[in-house]
Amino acid sequence: MTTPQDVTQALQRTVLVANQKGGVGKTSVVTAVAGLAARPERRVLVVDADPQGNATSSDLGVEGDRGRSLVTALQYGDAPQVITDVRPGLDLVAGGPYLAQVGAITATASQTGTDVLANLRRALGEVCSQGGYTLVLIDSGPGDAPLLDALLGTVRYMIVPTRDDDASLSGVELLAGRYLRARQQGALVTLLGVVLFDSNPRATARNREVLADVDALLEGSGAAAFGTMIRSDRASAMDLRNAHVTPAELVEVIGAQNRDRLAWLSGGKHRRLDTGDTEGTRLWSRDPSALATDYQELTREVLSRIAAVERSGSPA
Repeated sequence: MTTPQDVTQALQRTVLVANQKGGVGKTSVVTAVAGLAARPERRVLVVDADPQGNATSSDLGVEGDRGRSLVTALQYGDAPQVITDVRPGLDLVAGGPYLAQVGAITATASQTGTDVLANLRRALGEVCSQGGYTLVLIDSGPGDAPLLDALLGTVRYMIVPTRDDDASLSGVELLAGRYLRARQQGALVTLLGVVLFDSNPRATARNREVLADVDALLEGSGAAAFGTMIRSDRASAMDLRNAHVTPAELVEVIGAQNRDRLAWLSGGKHRRLDTGDTEGTRLWSRDPSALATDYQELTREVLSRIAAVERSGSPA
């Protein structure tokens, strides 16, 4: 029989990526960090808990069940369907429009006896225990408050991406309130930090100002903004979604295309590039390596902060 301690242990490497404002990079952070952290010998799980299902269909290029099994997990506590090896070492629980039912499920929970939080903890705990995941990253939608509260009561860590505009920072502030309530209700979730997304690396004064505002919002949480910022790169962002690749994969594809182009220009034998799912997709980015490096540094920082919490042995 699985005990509450067993479930807590199984969920010790779960990370929620959230902000109550949309379009701030949640999905991009989840799939990029997951793709960089995953290895055949170091398995990572992505849970797409967003009704839009962008992590599933757009970023990872998987059809999935549109969130059906994740809804069943929330309603009944059954383990959701895991799609294995969508990348080497990377598994996925698909999201999608079926997750729009969660609001109705929680609204009638008192009449039906449904405990969405307990069901989610049990279901995700079973998946984590069976998969032996080094890291679990959960993408959340901006608007479904009951689902967000269940996720906050389930995960061990949280990362908050934000742009530098007032609406995005307001989303951070709203989420901070829900985070503190979850903590007061006994949740173990720890805020790892806020990451500035879609930033201009040259706007150093503006970035310092925004990070100071973020640190003020986080005062009392014990967390600070991540030192790594994700730069603005519109062309690469478009390619990542259209070609269904991660930043590291995009670097490889663009590099291979450039080598083919150079061979053709120099009169060498042209080799047809095998780009898999990117075949026939027009790519706009010239050099996505700087963006990929940002995500690589963020991944290192995330893993380092998790390790620091685990070394301290502190529940906070």
